[in-house]
Amino acid sequence: SVSRLWPLRRSPSGEGIGKGGATSESEDEDVDRWGRERAFDIADMVEQGMAREIVTEFMHPLRKSSKLWRFHVVRSEDKLQYRLFSDDGDFLMYARTALEARRVDFFTYNPGEKDDKLFDPSRPAFTMGWNKDKTEWRIVQERCEHCQFSPTHLSCSCHGKQQVAVIKHTRRPVGDGIFNCMEVLVPGLYSDGSRVVWCPLLGRGDLAAPGEDSDEAQRLITKKPTWNDEVESLVLDFKGRNILSSAKNFQLALSQKPEHTICQYGKIGPMTFSLDFKYPLSVIQAFGISLTTLFWN
Repeated sequence: SVSRLWPLRRSPSGEGIGKGGATSESEDEDVDRWGRERAFDIADMVEQGMAREIVTEFMHPLRKSSKLWRFHVVRSEDKLQYRLFSDDGDFLMYARTALEARRVDFFTYNPGEKDDKLFDPSRPAFTMGWNKDKTEWRIVQERCEHCQFSPTHLSCSCHGKQQVAVIKHTRRPVGDGIFNCMEVLVPGLYSDGSRVVWCPLLGRGDLAAPGEDSDEAQRLITKKPTWNDEVESLVLDFKGRNILSSAKNFQLALSQKPEHTICQYGKIGPMTFSLDFKYPLSVIQAFGISLTTLFWN
């Protein structure tokens, strides 16, 4: 329903389903066959208002607002599965972590729902990987917006896929504590509000190194906490949220406006975290950024 993603701009209903994963023409035929079979399931779910195949709505920045839009993340007991919900409790995205593969898979369907026949564990909408040192994370869209209708062997799936965000982690001392900080690079926005599609087939290189004079990428930085002697801990001001102490808590700001919070993530329960953010971030960017705290302790 429209209400589940009401801060987002809705994407045109005519956009199609991209293909990905194969690397040869014969495998392209298998992907096409899978798509045709899946189309029947999708048509059935569309009639029930339950299909969530168009992922561009998860890529669009949230609607502009002076305040942060509120969401929350629920973590599983084994700390490997995460579900994103709106403030009203509507399900938005599901993420599953594979530690040995160093990857997080993101899905628009909830495998825990009663009717989850469209959930396919082998077909994530987005994936996020990290390096051996856990200091750099990269989110990609599995079916690129630019070349989603091209045969897979002619698409960017063989060249790194469409990049959605790059997150870099460092640790710095603050007072008597250690501050986990991050630098985030996301594709920028044009003056007309449209997004930069970071597809390698459009001549764009690594999002992690867009170039000093590039205005096609936006840089976000963490807000530095202060040391509080009374509680003997690093603290941040999460206005309007009752936040519990956690090494995973963070706030982000645009590098050109370091005092203006556009994303904050904070523990509010044993397995629940608030995730509040606004324009120019999208749902997948904010959700993915929050999960890079997986190893922070």
